[in-house]
Amino acid sequence: MKRLLTSDKATGKETYIRQESDGSTFIENTQNFDTLIKLNKQMADDWRQGQLTGTQKHVQHIAEIPNVVYHHLLKTLGKPSENPKAWKAWLNNSENRDFRTGGGNI
Repeated sequence: MKRLLTSDKATGKETYIRQESDGSTFIENTQNFDTLIKLNKQMADDWRQGQLTGTQKHVQHIAEIPNVVYHHLLKTLGKPSENPKAWKAWLNNSENRDFRTGGGNI
């Protein structure tokens, strides 16, 4: 059985309590980040079309990652400064391309 505990329409976050047939209970947090994915796609399109420029080309916005995903990555990969190779591999993975805001590999 699954029951909604909280819902925040502004952020798209919902919290559920779920009870399994074996008696175990889980708290499940979900977040809809379709809007973020659309924003990332728009930023990537702008980058490809040359609309995003700056004087410091060595600094570039590379990704927008939802908080729930970011905190999961912190637990599994550690901080980006501590494990840059794993973070780059995750961002370059084709399954995660929707989080990138620019073109090419990182």
